[in-house]
Amino acid sequence: MISVTFVFSLMRSIEAVIFDVSGVLLDDLYAVWKADSEAYEAFGFGKTESIEEFRMKFKLPIHEYHRSMGVPDEIMPKIEAEYRRAYRKYDHTIRIFPEVKDVLQKLRANRIKLAIASNIPSDFLREHLQRFGIDRFFQAVTGQYDCREQKPSPEPILVTLRKLNAEPNFSAYVGDMEEDIIAGKEAGVITIAICRERGYQPCWKLRRQKPNFIISSLSDLIPIVLDKQPRRS
Repeated sequence: MISVTFVFSLMRSIEAVIFDVSGVLLDDLYAVWKADSEAYEAFGFGKTESIEEFRMKFKLPIHEYHRSMGVPDEIMPKIEAEYRRAYRKYDHTIRIFPEVKDVLQKLRANRIKLAIASNIPSDFLREHLQRFGIDRFFQAVTGQYDCREQKPSPEPILVTLRKLNAEPNFSAYVGDMEEDIIAGKEAGVITIAICRERGYQPCWKLRRQKPNFIISSLSDLIPIVLDKQPRRS
């Protein structure tokens, strides 16, 4: 399913596609929810009882999420350290979405530049890309520690565009949270929201940010990028 939010008659080629990772390439929602819940419980903030509750409350950047949950700034480093410890317990549950490799192969075969701009801690990010054998597809990788600001700031995307030597008008960003769409718009790229049934945020949050495209599977990228569907700049 492809939903085109805005259409205009001028058609330009997409030369670069930048991906978020969690919820886009990797099915890691369960691991993140469990690790987050354990970290909060360890410091007396109470665990998030259900994955649906987590989906409704989670937002970026991480420090703003913690603040919204009542975590004082001075406790955040301890929460993050506990999260990293707990995350290791659940990273075996992480899977790659089944269509990912096929889509990446097709895009690279058509000489599309591919990159990552993610808020995942940079060491975890690179481990995951290598573990699932997809690191070879990307010409640039930007993680949490590779720039000063996190999404919804456009900085991760802008840093990645510079690494690729790519122009925003000819580049697209694929994300699964409204903060991804906000960041993409601020960076001046084409915004593509992937709305999965078990994504990090419900689809209505993505729709309210009015991305250029809404897709339900990465396979939907192929007609957008390679067949040059109409879009608004």
